[in-house]
Amino acid sequence: MIRITLLTIIAAGLAACGGGGSGSSMPSTGPAPSASGPGPVVTSGTITAFGSVYVNAVRYDVSAATIRKNGSAVPQSGLAVGEVALVTGQQNPQTGQGTASDVDVEDSVVGPIAAIGTGQLTVLGQTVLVGASTSFGAGITPADLGGLKVGDAIEVSGLAASAGVNATRITRAQPGEPLQVIGTVSNLVTATHSFALNGLTVDFSAATLSGFAAGGPANGNVVLARGGTFDATLVRLTAAAVMAGVTDPRETTFAGRAEQEGVITRFVSAVDFDVSGFKTTTTSTTVYLNGTVADLALNARVVVRGTVNASAVLVADSVTFEPVAALAVLAPLTAAPAGNSFTLLGVVITVDANTRFEDKESGGLQTFTLGNVNVGDSLLVRGYESPTGSGRILATRVEREPPQTTVMVRGLFASPAPPLFRILGITIDTTSATFGYEEGAGLSAVQFFAQAAGQAVEVEGTAVGNTVNASSVLIDTGVDQ
Repeated sequence: MIRITLLTIIAAGLAACGGGGSGSSMPSTGPAPSASGPGPVVTSGTITAFGSVYVNAVRYDVSAATIRKNGSAVPQSGLAVGEVALVTGQQNPQTGQGTASDVDVEDSVVGPIAAIGTGQLTVLGQTVLVGASTSFGAGITPADLGGLKVGDAIEVSGLAASAGVNATRITRAQPGEPLQVIGTVSNLVTATHSFALNGLTVDFSAATLSGFAAGGPANGNVVLARGGTFDATLVRLTAAAVMAGVTDPRETTFAGRAEQEGVITRFVSAVDFDVSGFKTTTTSTTVYLNGTVADLALNARVVVRGTVNASAVLVADSVTFEPVAALAVLAPLTAAPAGNSFTLLGVVITVDANTRFEDKESGGLQTFTLGNVNVGDSLLVRGYESPTGSGRILATRVEREPPQTTVMVRGLFASPAPPLFRILGITIDTTSATFGYEEGAGLSAVQFFAQAAGQAVEVEGTAVGNTVNASSVLIDTGVDQ
């Protein structure tokens, strides 16, 4: 049976690790765990760094692990930052260290792009949402939607959301790579052996079926359909294989530790919601980080840590909200990092165990960390202000870019004094700039300063000290993931 969600493997993982979960899966940045020493855990989340594999703020030693990508065994070098991984193993919550027995990465969708819109694209009938949390692989230039075109075959790794898939990484597919899509079955027609996965019709009449307790898929099952042929006109996949991704919760009678990063895809109340399709609940003792119980809502992005009960519901010990990475700075590093922080354009940037590191220089390092950063490197940082009002950025991503002279700043417009304004304390001089909306419409300088208050603004230009002489100033009315 293919491993797609926590429910498919947690029982086997706990058995392999020696039984019930006596250890806690909380990282050192969370509340103090109630147990000491290593314990079995199954965790699902975005890979943030290598040097083993970092997922959900924990470093997992993968030296003895079985590693798979889309069902095939690969070395660690076959994985990439930004891919969503499912890790089975042991974890010591007090040290933030773990040992993996299995690491599985299954792309949410692999196939040709059918359409590209503002902040999204369509692949095999699936809506792929692209934003600040999306990494782009080598060969996509520029490293955004502008580097892609309709017809390009891509791999998308991401987190299921109510409106589609929140892409965490997009790369070009390999020649001849099988088509693939993960989704929830609907509109099952047994007579024609077909069902829908969002906007895709799957014909499974000739497919090899595996993992289905009743012998075949049912409405509400999470499945992976792979291979076969695709009719773009009818948006129809004739699948070669269809694999179950979720067991029947009524058959799940075990209890075990689990971690789930994801998006709240269904929300009824604080005691009845789904995180990327995983049924979740909270209790009066649940600890909330970066928010409160009132922040639980549809499409909120969270990491939940807790115990899976006999009804296959994840009972949360802690819920960590992942803030939107609305701030960005691209600039050369002028002074070496000190500890877990460095400065770009006068803004102090801090990294933590959840920061995603990626090296995009030619021949870049897979095991790239802050320790590999040198003065003069062009760094792209995305993150959010923390603490609020401090003018500092807590980085969710740090990327080393090929050397360049252009700098970029994105954040809230503040302190207007035309032709100047400020973003996070960085002075922006617009004397020689053109103005507009990120969506394409132009503005005059007068119109810009009249409309920019309270808006996110993206600036490109050159730096003189900590002042940016802007060449382009755009109001961004979109919402990043």
